[in-house]
Amino acid sequence: MLNWVLDILRGVVIGISNIIPGVSGGTMAVSMGIYDRVIYAVNHIVKQFKKSFKDLLPIIIGVLIGLFAFAALIGSLLGTDAAEIPLTRLPTNFAFIGLILGGLPAIYKRVDMKKAGALGVVLFVLFFALVVVLPMLTAPEARTVDHSFGTMLLMIPLGAIASATMVIPGVSGSMVLMLLGYYNSVINAMNELRHGDFSALAILLPYVIGLLLGIVFIARLMNLLLKKYPADTFSAIFGLVIGSPVALLYQNRDCFAIATPGNWAACVLCLIVGCLAAWALSRLEKEDAQ
Repeated sequence: MLNWVLDILRGVVIGISNIIPGVSGGTMAVSMGIYDRVIYAVNHIVKQFKKSFKDLLPIIIGVLIGLFAFAALIGSLLGTDAAEIPLTRLPTNFAFIGLILGGLPAIYKRVDMKKAGALGVVLFVLFFALVVVLPMLTAPEARTVDHSFGTMLLMIPLGAIASATMVIPGVSGSMVLMLLGYYNSVINAMNELRHGDFSALAILLPYVIGLLLGIVFIARLMNLLLKKYPADTFSAIFGLVIGSPVALLYQNRDCFAIATPGNWAACVLCLIVGCLAAWALSRLEKEDAQ
């Protein structure tokens, strides 16, 4: 029961992280030490259904809770009006930076630079640069969507693209949706469904289908890479994860000008709490695995 509760909490963190632009659900899974387990379970859901389903179910429940129960809260903490930045935006992002940093020691232990060699260094630099450059790209105006058949078909590949970035650590699915112009449409549909407007399912159902298809495909690819090229793969993952806090700080640079001393104190507190939470969850996962 304790492991179930912990996995649900891990799933909640992953779910919430997929709402915040610049934060990757894959990064949170790596930071909390469950990335390999999730990838393995997704890839063996048919051959080892009972075991894989048992591993995935509490995490999926947590992800759904994080996505739907906290969408409005995260929206209010981050603010949706570009002209008025809430003071809660910076501490919220620092909490997730703490979650990322708290898992770095566990990730670093997986990076065998002797085996990776020069290729590992190159992959680290390239993927670090990818995450840092991504938020510097200019996002287009938010696109409006309707409930037409064409929109429903469009949501399937959008879901697949978003899921691919969720599975790959360091790359934010929300950020990619923002760059494509569909982030607000998906978030609004989640909030509409949460308030009982089931017409939002016309947007969300095909989006979820795309998510599932993308997760299965990318999980198979990541499983293959982790099995055949573990040192090089974790070098790339380390670059993606290290780059995430830099990308988050750049993305929220407008908050620095309005931050008060009390606001900065809240940022430090959120950073420490995030670090400790990620360290504790990854530590408990390691002990359970042993």
